[in-house]
Amino acid sequence: MSSLYEWFKSRNEESAINKTLIHMRKVLECVVEFEKGLSFLLEEKNIDLALKVFFRVNELEHQADTIRRDLMQMLSKAELSSTIRENFMHLAKRIDDIANAANASARILIYLNHADFFKLDAEIKNRILEMTRVSVESVKKLNLMVDKLMHAEEVEIQKLGEDVNSLEHKCDELHFAINRMLIENNIDVNPFSAIEIYNSISLIEVISDNAEDVADYIIMLTVAKRT
Repeated sequence: MSSLYEWFKSRNEESAINKTLIHMRKVLECVVEFEKGLSFLLEEKNIDLALKVFFRVNELEHQADTIRRDLMQMLSKAELSSTIRENFMHLAKRIDDIANAANASARILIYLNHADFFKLDAEIKNRILEMTRVSVESVKKLNLMVDKLMHAEEVEIQKLGEDVNSLEHKCDELHFAINRMLIENNIDVNPFSAIEIYNSISLIEVISDNAEDVADYIIMLTVAKRT
Protein backbone atom coordinates (compact mmCIF):
# COMPACT_ATOMS: atom_id res chain seq x y z
CA MET A 1 0.00 0.00 0.00
CA SER A 2 1.30 3.41 -0.93
CA SER A 3 -0.24 5.65 1.72
CA LEU A 4 -1.27 5.88 5.34
CA TYR A 5 -4.77 6.74 4.12
CA GLU A 6 -5.14 3.33 2.43
CA TRP A 7 -3.60 1.65 5.45
CA PHE A 8 -6.13 3.28 7.77
CA LYS A 9 -9.02 2.19 5.57
CA SER A 10 -7.74 -1.39 5.46
CA ARG A 11 -7.62 -1.56 9.30
CA ASN A 12 -4.54 -3.75 9.25
CA GLU A 13 -3.53 -2.76 12.77
CA GLU A 14 -6.55 -1.92 14.90
CA SER A 15 -4.53 -1.14 18.04
CA ALA A 16 -2.42 1.54 16.32
CA ILE A 17 -5.49 3.06 14.68
CA ASN A 18 -7.36 3.16 17.97
CA LYS A 19 -4.34 4.71 19.68
CA THR A 20 -4.29 7.47 17.04
CA LEU A 21 -7.98 8.19 17.57
CA ILE A 22 -7.46 8.28 21.35
CA HIS A 23 -4.52 10.65 20.88
CA MET A 24 -6.56 13.03 18.72
CA ARG A 25 -9.44 13.04 21.19
CA LYS A 26 -7.10 13.75 24.10
CA VAL A 27 -5.67 16.71 22.17
CA LEU A 28 -9.21 17.96 21.52
CA GLU A 29 -10.00 17.61 25.23
CA CYS A 30 -6.92 19.68 26.03
CA VAL A 31 -8.01 22.49 23.69
CA VAL A 32 -11.61 22.47 24.93
CA GLU A 33 -10.39 22.67 28.52
CA PHE A 34 -8.17 25.62 27.60
CA GLU A 35 -11.21 27.47 26.25
CA LYS A 36 -13.04 26.86 29.54
CA GLY A 37 -10.16 28.26 31.54
CA LEU A 38 -9.94 31.39 29.42
CA SER A 39 -13.69 31.89 29.74
CA PHE A 40 -13.45 31.64 33.54
CA LEU A 41 -10.63 34.17 33.49
CA LEU A 42 -12.00 36.79 31.08
CA GLU A 43 -15.77 36.45 31.42
CA GLU A 44 -16.12 35.56 35.10
CA LYS A 45 -12.80 36.96 36.36
CA ASN A 46 -12.54 33.84 38.51
CA ILE A 47 -8.78 33.53 38.72
CA ASP A 48 -8.71 30.56 41.11
CA LEU A 49 -11.03 28.47 38.95
CA ALA A 50 -9.22 29.51 35.78
CA LEU A 51 -5.88 28.44 37.26
CA LYS A 52 -7.27 25.03 38.19
CA VAL A 53 -8.43 24.54 34.62
CA PHE A 54 -5.11 25.73 33.15
CA PHE A 55 -3.24 23.23 35.34
CA ARG A 56 -5.66 20.62 34.02
CA VAL A 57 -4.68 21.65 30.48
CA ASN A 58 -1.07 20.96 31.40
CA GLU A 59 -2.00 17.49 32.63
CA LEU A 60 -4.02 16.72 29.51
CA GLU A 61 -1.13 17.80 27.30
CA HIS A 62 1.14 15.46 29.26
CA GLN A 63 -1.37 12.63 28.79
CA ALA A 64 -1.52 13.32 25.05
CA ASP A 65 2.28 13.23 24.87
CA THR A 66 2.33 9.90 26.71
CA ILE A 67 -0.18 8.46 24.24
CA ARG A 68 1.99 9.66 21.36
CA ARG A 69 5.08 8.00 22.83
CA ASP A 70 3.16 4.76 23.35
CA LEU A 71 2.05 4.94 19.72
CA MET A 72 5.62 5.46 18.56
CA GLN A 73 6.74 2.41 20.54
CA MET A 74 3.89 0.39 19.08
CA LEU A 75 4.83 1.42 15.56
CA SER A 76 8.48 0.54 16.11
CA LYS A 77 7.44 -3.08 16.72
CA ALA A 78 4.80 -3.33 13.99
CA GLU A 79 5.50 -4.83 10.59
CA LEU A 80 5.09 -1.72 8.48
CA SER A 81 6.74 -0.26 5.44
CA SER A 82 9.14 2.60 6.15
CA THR A 83 6.79 4.99 4.30
CA ILE A 84 3.76 4.08 6.43
CA ARG A 85 5.77 4.29 9.65
CA GLU A 86 7.17 7.70 8.69
CA ASN A 87 3.75 9.01 7.69
CA PHE A 88 2.31 7.80 10.97
CA MET A 89 5.04 9.52 12.97
CA HIS A 90 4.56 12.80 11.12
CA LEU A 91 0.79 12.67 11.68
CA ALA A 92 1.16 11.99 15.41
CA LYS A 93 3.73 14.77 15.83
CA ARG A 94 1.54 17.31 14.04
CA ILE A 95 -1.49 16.36 16.14
CA ASP A 96 0.57 16.69 19.32
CA ASP A 97 1.67 20.21 18.32
CA ILE A 98 -1.94 21.38 18.75
CA ALA A 99 -1.98 20.44 22.43
CA ASN A 100 1.49 21.95 22.84
CA ALA A 101 0.22 25.34 21.66
CA ALA A 102 -2.79 25.28 23.97
CA ASN A 103 -0.64 24.28 26.93
CA ALA A 104 2.01 26.90 26.15
CA SER A 105 -0.65 29.63 26.27
CA ALA A 106 -2.18 28.14 29.43
CA ARG A 107 1.19 28.12 31.19
CA ILE A 108 1.69 31.82 30.43
CA LEU A 109 -1.79 32.57 31.76
CA ILE A 110 -0.96 30.75 34.97
CA TYR A 111 1.93 33.06 35.93
CA LEU A 112 0.71 36.18 34.13
CA ASN A 113 -0.08 39.35 36.07
CA HIS A 114 -3.84 39.01 35.77
CA ALA A 115 -4.46 42.57 36.90
CA ASP A 116 -2.61 43.75 33.79
CA PHE A 117 -4.56 41.30 31.63
CA PHE A 118 -7.86 42.65 32.95
CA LYS A 119 -6.86 46.17 31.89
CA LEU A 120 -7.39 45.27 28.25
CA ASP A 121 -10.42 46.85 26.59
CA ALA A 122 -13.59 44.76 26.70
CA GLU A 123 -13.62 44.47 22.90
CA ILE A 124 -10.11 43.02 22.89
CA LYS A 125 -11.10 40.43 25.48
CA ASN A 126 -14.20 39.55 23.46
CA ARG A 127 -12.09 39.06 20.33
CA ILE A 128 -9.65 36.86 22.25
CA LEU A 129 -12.51 34.65 23.39
CA GLU A 130 -13.94 34.54 19.89
CA MET A 131 -10.59 33.54 18.41
CA THR A 132 -10.26 30.81 21.04
CA ARG A 133 -13.69 29.41 20.21
CA VAL A 134 -12.93 29.40 16.49
CA SER A 135 -9.64 27.61 17.20
CA VAL A 136 -11.51 24.97 19.21
CA GLU A 137 -13.98 24.53 16.35
CA SER A 138 -11.10 23.95 13.94
CA VAL A 139 -9.76 21.16 16.18
CA LYS A 140 -13.23 19.61 16.40
CA LYS A 141 -13.39 19.53 12.60
CA LEU A 142 -9.93 17.99 12.54
CA ASN A 143 -11.03 15.32 15.01
CA LEU A 144 -13.74 14.34 12.52
CA MET A 145 -11.14 14.19 9.74
CA VAL A 146 -8.94 11.79 11.71
CA ASP A 147 -11.93 9.64 12.61
CA LYS A 148 -13.04 9.49 8.99
CA LEU A 149 -9.63 8.34 7.76
CA MET A 150 -10.88 4.80 8.35
CA HIS A 151 -14.12 4.90 6.43
CA ALA A 152 -14.86 8.18 4.64
CA GLU A 153 -14.58 8.97 0.97
CA GLU A 154 -12.01 11.49 -0.19
CA VAL A 155 -14.61 14.14 -0.96
CA GLU A 156 -15.85 14.07 2.65
CA ILE A 157 -12.34 14.42 4.03
CA GLN A 158 -11.59 17.20 1.55
CA LYS A 159 -14.69 19.12 2.71
CA LEU A 160 -13.65 18.88 6.36
CA GLY A 161 -10.16 20.05 5.38
CA GLU A 162 -11.65 23.08 3.68
CA ASP A 163 -13.65 23.82 6.84
CA VAL A 164 -10.48 23.68 8.94
CA ASN A 165 -8.73 26.02 6.50
CA SER A 166 -11.63 28.48 6.63
CA LEU A 167 -11.62 28.49 10.42
CA GLU A 168 -7.85 29.03 10.49
CA HIS A 169 -8.27 32.01 8.17
CA LYS A 170 -10.94 33.44 10.48
CA CYS A 171 -8.55 33.05 13.43
CA ASP A 172 -5.83 34.80 11.45
CA GLU A 173 -8.15 37.73 10.75
CA LEU A 174 -9.18 37.93 14.41
CA HIS A 175 -5.55 37.84 15.48
CA PHE A 176 -4.74 40.69 13.10
CA ALA A 177 -7.64 42.73 14.47
CA ILE A 178 -6.58 42.05 18.06
CA ASN A 179 -3.02 43.17 17.35
CA ARG A 180 -4.28 46.42 15.86
CA MET A 181 -6.42 47.05 18.93
CA LEU A 182 -3.52 46.22 21.26
CA ILE A 183 -1.43 48.91 19.59
CA GLU A 184 -4.21 51.45 20.15
CA ASN A 185 -4.97 50.30 23.70
CA ASN A 186 -3.07 52.81 25.83
CA ILE A 187 -2.82 51.08 29.20
CA ASP A 188 -0.15 51.25 31.87
CA VAL A 189 1.23 47.72 32.28
CA ASN A 190 4.57 46.14 33.08
CA PRO A 191 6.48 45.73 29.77
CA PHE A 192 7.08 42.06 30.54
CA SER A 193 3.34 41.61 31.09
CA ALA A 194 2.67 43.22 27.72
CA ILE A 195 5.05 40.79 26.02
CA GLU A 196 3.53 37.76 27.71
CA ILE A 197 -0.03 38.91 27.01
CA TYR A 198 0.92 39.17 23.33
CA ASN A 199 2.59 35.74 23.42
CA SER A 200 -0.39 34.05 25.06
CA ILE A 201 -2.75 35.53 22.44
CA SER A 202 -0.46 34.55 19.57
CA LEU A 203 -0.34 30.94 20.79
CA ILE A 204 -4.14 30.75 20.61
CA GLU A 205 -3.89 31.48 16.90
CA VAL A 206 -1.14 28.84 16.63
CA ILE A 207 -3.71 26.23 17.76
CA SER A 208 -5.66 26.77 14.55
CA ASP A 209 -2.43 27.02 12.53
CA ASN A 210 -1.40 23.58 13.78
CA ALA A 211 -4.87 22.18 13.14
CA GLU A 212 -4.62 23.41 9.56
CA ASP A 213 -1.18 21.80 9.27
CA VAL A 214 -2.62 18.42 10.28
CA ALA A 215 -5.59 18.85 7.95
CA ASP A 216 -3.30 19.67 5.03
CA TYR A 217 -1.18 16.62 5.83
CA ILE A 218 -4.25 14.38 5.85
CA ILE A 219 -5.34 15.79 2.50
CA MET A 220 -1.88 15.08 1.16
CA LEU A 221 -2.20 11.47 2.31
CA THR A 222 -5.50 11.03 0.51
CA VAL A 223 -3.95 12.32 -2.70
CA ALA A 224 -0.75 10.28 -2.29
CA LYS A 225 -2.65 7.01 -2.56
CA ARG A 226 -3.12 7.62 -6.27
CA THR A 227 0.62 7.57 -6.95
